[in-house]
Amino acid sequence: MMFNENLQDLIKQESKLDFRAMHDNCIVDVSVELPPPPVALSLGSYSYKNQVYPIPFGTYGNFSCLVGASKSMKTFLKSALLAGYIGGKSSNYFPELQGHYTKDKFIIDVDTEQSLWHTQRVARRVCEMVGTNYELYKPFTTREYDAKIRFEFIEWIMMESEYRNNIGLITIDGAADIMDSVNDLDEANKITQGMMKWTTKSNAHLATILHRNHGSDKPTGHLGSSIMKKAETVAFVTREDDLTKVSADYCRNYPFSEFYFELDENHLPTVNETKNNFI
Repeated sequence: MMFNENLQDLIKQESKLDFRAMHDNCIVDVSVELPPPPVALSLGSYSYKNQVYPIPFGTYGNFSCLVGASKSMKTFLKSALLAGYIGGKSSNYFPELQGHYTKDKFIIDVDTEQSLWHTQRVARRVCEMVGTNYELYKPFTTREYDAKIRFEFIEWIMMESEYRNNIGLITIDGAADIMDSVNDLDEANKITQGMMKWTTKSNAHLATILHRNHGSDKPTGHLGSSIMKKAETVAFVTREDDLTKVSADYCRNYPFSEFYFELDENHLPTVNETKNNFI
């Protein structure tokens, strides 16, 4: 009996958090002037006191989410975001979409549901918009693995792989496939907490995709509710005939203006100039 009690005490001691170290890491010094998080990806610009600033879609160290019904062109918009971040010829399609501080940073693109062929087609779309097969763009297909393994793989990519500490933008298409049930509250909180940890530790921007509830403007399940509360930007994607509307319904920064895009003759997403409301 004494041996078991001593063993339990030893386990408790070894698993005890170092709250002094946590205190030193988490305390906020109000006397220090902190710079705002740098913009990773912007959509247009705005003027304030005779200065022009980029309108953030997302900043480094934060995460965002695209929300839309099935077949609402969410993945086409994801392609535009990736291409815009990389640059090249992407400005021919979305002139106001621009990446910042991108030099030598990896761009990670994780698909969770499409086949290898379809995932490659989406990745090639990004490269076609950029105008080259960009060396630092790394797309992955994870369809064959279960949700728990996908989650752990993304964590490994951001925390342990050769890309760690040098990721500029990572996309997850879609977030519901890295958990078993979007209606499991504990699991939803785990996924959202993971995204907050990954982006804080890596200082990357993470953009994910969620389906919208049928007959509602809200993203699906407890996961959708959790991500809406924690994400820096939640952009809603809505199909309107041949056009797709994008609006920043929830945004912690200066919101970008609603805009529309369509597919050109090469099936590439391009902003619709006649309904373009960028500032």
